[in-house]
Amino acid sequence: MSAKTKRIERSQRFRRAWRGQNRAKAVSPVVATLILILIAVAAAAALYLWLVAWQGNITGGIGQPSAQYTVTIGGSTSVYPFSSLGATWFEQNNSDVVVSDNQGGTGAGMLAVCSGNVEVGAASTPEATAVLQEPISAGGYACPTQPGLTITTIAYDAVDVVIQGANTHGLLSINADTLNDIYAQGSTTAPYVPVTATSTMDGAPFSGVNMPAIPAQGTEFLWSNIPAAVQGASFTGIIPATDNSEVATTVAPAAGVACAGPGFTNDICATAGPGDGTPCGFTVCAGPLGTTAAIVPVERSDASGTTQTFEAKMLGYTASNKISTTFAGLGYSGCGSNNYLSDCGIILPTSSQYNGNPAVLAAVGSNANAIGYASDGLARTATGVGSAGIIPFAGVGQVSAAGVPQSGSGFVQTSGANFAYNGVAVTTGGSGTIAGGILTSTTINNYAGWRPFEFVTLQPPTGEVQRFFQFIEDPANNANLATATGEVSIYSL
Repeated sequence: MSAKTKRIERSQRFRRAWRGQNRAKAVSPVVATLILILIAVAAAAALYLWLVAWQGNITGGIGQPSAQYTVTIGGSTSVYPFSSLGATWFEQNNSDVVVSDNQGGTGAGMLAVCSGNVEVGAASTPEATAVLQEPISAGGYACPTQPGLTITTIAYDAVDVVIQGANTHGLLSINADTLNDIYAQGSTTAPYVPVTATSTMDGAPFSGVNMPAIPAQGTEFLWSNIPAAVQGASFTGIIPATDNSEVATTVAPAAGVACAGPGFTNDICATAGPGDGTPCGFTVCAGPLGTTAAIVPVERSDASGTTQTFEAKMLGYTASNKISTTFAGLGYSGCGSNNYLSDCGIILPTSSQYNGNPAVLAAVGSNANAIGYASDGLARTATGVGSAGIIPFAGVGQVSAAGVPQSGSGFVQTSGANFAYNGVAVTTGGSGTIAGGILTSTTINNYAGWRPFEFVTLQPPTGEVQRFFQFIEDPANNANLATATGEVSIYSL
């Protein structure tokens, strides 16, 4: 090959290589543009998918917030309906807090808060720092002795005397001494204040009432052995009017006749008197003469503020295991801090013992011959056959509505004042008898069995606990909670 030919071939290879490089350079911007478009599309798709997922997470999280703190409460079964409803309302407005509320009785709640197992202990009787800090062996709860223990009142309640709502015995009210005798006689062993031949029912000796011989201890009274309403057949004194006030009157002695009105055919009624709403005048005995139906007293088996209030305010027991003789002398000590009827020497059969207010109400509601006690807020929600009903109650030594002593042969004098024989019906609200009883009403007979609902904390509440307390204590919230649960607001007094 000649030198000229070689030069031509080199020149052609060079031009071909140069054209290839230029073609490569011409394609690169197109590819780059396509890559950018693909990246943009992918990014847009990813952004869209992320936005959809984010939107879904937000929507799915509504109503199911992720709580950051849990407030723990434990204690009284009476306080539980109030506090648990408050917890529900609070959580609806505070998505970062869960309130874990558990019931087990006031005694269990105080032990739990004092041992640090819960932040808030719920009590249905007045608690005192000194008692909370006493050793368990001394009847206390062994709370730490350092300062800071805080007791906060959140509402007011009462303890009611309850029987079956059907009320087949026509029991229209009951007095403290009659109630005492029923529980004392039902005890398997003699209580600290046993029934004797000199014991009284209905605030006076058994004049005109079918008083049987005292049966053996542990043998219950029959329904026909007790007064069904407010007073024996022969007395001069005061009778309750429909508004719980009283009117002076005289009821003549009467041997008693069967009541002919509908619904109370078993009652033995006096033939004279102004009447109290019963079909044939003034009711004397609950049940027919000679009936074999025995009264079955029921109690709480767990340590409860309800039992402590029942001992102290309804039965009238004092710390010395004696019964007060005056309404003014009623306290909250009962027969000790253990909060059992056995502290008073009253030991009922295990078949008559039930754990918690709901169980007591169910037991009484299912037995026409039972009588028991329970929180007013729970008792007032149950009516009719198969449920428990509330009976008006007159406390030991309770004086007349206006505080003016009445005279008459039927009265028993106590410290210069007379017993008021009318039972007081439990009501709620600013003018009700629970609220009136707390502030000592001068226009209406006070209800003996009122008691506070309290929260106990080892230190003054802070943070989320303080926020919950502030919510409960807000005037509008507190009033609405009280209305919804049948309690008395701390602002209705």
